[in-house]
Amino acid sequence: MILDFLIGEQPDIYNRYLEDIWKMSDEDIESVHNFIQWTFPLNERSGAVPNSPILTQQEIIDIKQSEIAKQNVKKSADWFLNFLTRNSYWICQSNHNHFRITRAIKSLHLIHSNEEAENFKNSVLNLIKGNENKINPISLEFWKNS
Repeated sequence: MILDFLIGEQPDIYNRYLEDIWKMSDEDIESVHNFIQWTFPLNERSGAVPNSPILTQQEIIDIKQSEIAKQNVKKSADWFLNFLTRNSYWICQSNHNHFRITRAIKSLHLIHSNEEAENFKNSVLNLIKGNENKINPISLEFWKNS
């Protein structure tokens, strides 16, 4: 099911296709809290959205073997990074976007490549350059060392 969502052939459980999520306004991205688990799935349960996908080992393999899924995961990373670039209010001690960033990094490592995870992570670190002291130290440490 998650592979079909990532390749754009099936909606998530909220009846959104991946392209619908990419068209969300900044206000929607900020206020809707159940899309990030679909755009950046993991093999662990989400504490925030318990009914979100939890990847099996076979699903991870299937996603990594699908060029379309991998292209779309990269496009999601670029899309989310553009959101972060347009908005700076998340550069503070506590913001739910910190969890989203961490999730994106983990997911990119898991289902795309270490290279894409590093690119995303380094882009985020460039966005906060000079303001690292404003970011929660636990989040910052993970981002730097993931």
